[in-house]
Order: sequence, then structure tokens, then C-alpha cells
Amino acid sequence: MGEIRLSCYAAPWGGEGAIKAITDIADCGFEGLEFPSGVVQRFEDRLHVFEEILDTTSLKLSGLLQSVNLVDKEKADEQVERAANSARFAGATGQGNLIVCHSEPLAEALDDDGWTTAAAIIEEIGFRCRDFGITLCFMPKARHLADTDRDIKRLLAMTNPEVVSLAVDTAELTLSDLDPAKIVKTHAGRLKSVRFRDVSGSKRRAEITSSRPGTAPQFGRGAVKFDAASKALIDMKYDGWITVDISGESASPKDAAAAGHRYLLRRSGLYPY
Repeated sequence: MGEIRLSCYAAPWGGEGAIKAITDIADCGFEGLEFPSGVVQRFEDRLHVFEEILDTTSLKLSGLLQSVNLVDKEKADEQVERAANSARFAGATGQGNLIVCHSEPLAEALDDDGWTTAAAIIEEIGFRCRDFGITLCFMPKARHLADTDRDIKRLLAMTNPEVVSLAVDTAELTLSDLDPAKIVKTHAGRLKSVRFRDVSGSKRRAEITSSRPGTAPQFGRGAVKFDAASKALIDMKYDGWITVDISGESASPKDAAAAGHRYLLRRSGLYPY
């Protein structure tokens, strides 16, 4: 079995709550944390401060999550540079992945030219990430780019496996009517980042996830089958970060994160022994 390390997503603490997020997440027992890319603008001129805060807790930066417009050919260079700036920040810390997702829902299916544009932008970001010593992971989202198994396979086939890896979000896959365990098994060779997030099974919910408090169930009580996903990860000997995302839960971020951490340790199947 590979080494699985647990991380927590810091977005629920808000843009002004980065320092509290670091201390709370460390208190909950996580080994790392993932930030939305907005943290780059907040700390890029004070990187030493960011690193010193992490050092006081022994947390590692597991990754940065960045939304990128992957289908606008005219803004491709701008999007690549934005992502490269985040990659530079992550690389300067000596750790972490850059997790990229498409920035907005697609009104219609992409044509061949749209797929070519998306693959080219993702691949270029991947090369830039490699320059900074980190890994680019593309993350599919419901109603966004590549939200079917066929489209995930297509995008991976169109991009260089040496610079483009896959990230999976259990909530987004579930909302796309995809089985997270099956996706893990199918794409084990490209999988470098995993996001465990729960989502309501109610058909009355919107088909996209939300960060608004009260829009997500308590971790482990929704529609996601974490035990099956955990078994698939163990079977493939997954080696890397699993990031707990408690966005949208009604409890305080620290309480929700602590409950998520307990669930993973005791009930998810990740630690069967």
C-alpha cells in the first residue's frame, strides 16, 4: 500500500482566515492543507511569512486549487500565466500539486476545436508546473469540462501523461452520475490527487456543489460511497494526498474538519487495520 496523507481544504475559513485555517487544521490532526489559489495574491510577496506559519504547525501545503477558463482561446496566454504564478508559489514551498478545474459550467458540449484548445491550455500549464517542480492535476466538475468517463478519457488521451495528471472529487463525480471507485480504478495510472467531499443525495439539490453553509451534509452522511472509493485507492496502492473538503457544511469549519478527520480514520475504510 502506498502512503496516504490526509489534508484539509482551507476555503471554508474564508479569504481573511488563512492563519486560523492553518492552526485549526493542524489541531484537527491533518498532515497538510490545500488552499484556493487566492492565497497566492495574499502571500506571494511574503512567502517567508507563509512558510513560517506552516513550520510552526508542521503542516505541508498539499496543493492549490485554481479555476481556469480552459476553452477561451483568446485568453489562453492570460490563463496559463495565472496558473503558472500559482505553480511558482507552490514550487517555492517545495511541495504540493496545482489542481486545475474549468471555471464555469458549459452551456453546450465542446466541439473538436474546443477540446483542442482545452487540452493545449492544460498541457501548457502542466509544462510550466514541471518547471517549478510540482504536478498539474486536472479535476473534472459536474456540468463543467469532462464530466463523463468518456470525456475524462478523451482529455487524458489528448494530453501528455508526463505533465498532466488527474484529480478526482468524490462529490463532483457523484453529481455527474459517476462512481468514484470506478473512476479511481479506471484512471489509476494518472491519478495524483484525491478530494473527499460529500454531497446530498436529494434530487431537489442543484447539480453543482456549493460552498454556502447548509448546502452540504455532514461528512459521511451524504450520497458519496467513501468506503468503496477508499477500497479502490487501497487496491491501487495510492500514494499521495487525500484532501477533505467540508465546504457547504453548516457546522463551524473547525468542527466540520474534525468530524471529517474522525470519519476517515474510523469509518471510511482507509485504515482497515
